Amino acid sequence: MRVAYSNIRKLQVGDLLLLNDQYRFIIRRVASYTSFADLLRNEDPARIAPDLAPDQLLPVIRFLYPPEKEALGVIALEISPDSP
Repeated sequence: MRVAYSNIRKLQVGDLLLLNDQYRFIIRRVASYTSFADLLRNEDPARIAPDLAPDQLLPVIRFLYPPEKEALGVIALEISPDSP
């Protein structure tokens, strides 16, 4: 899950992501939502934050991202490791 910054909105299925300058992932699915609540109505909270109870996730996300960031929209990415 990411806020829909302009660079995030450009991501497409099949794109490669490099995380921490060493871990390669392939984007398998991209979904756009208007808000964090919309995201959580449509995505499995356990796949976003497995260590949090579902009812704890929205307050945590809103603590991390202020309303002006949420207003940009939300992108859910399904990724998997890229095999060498």
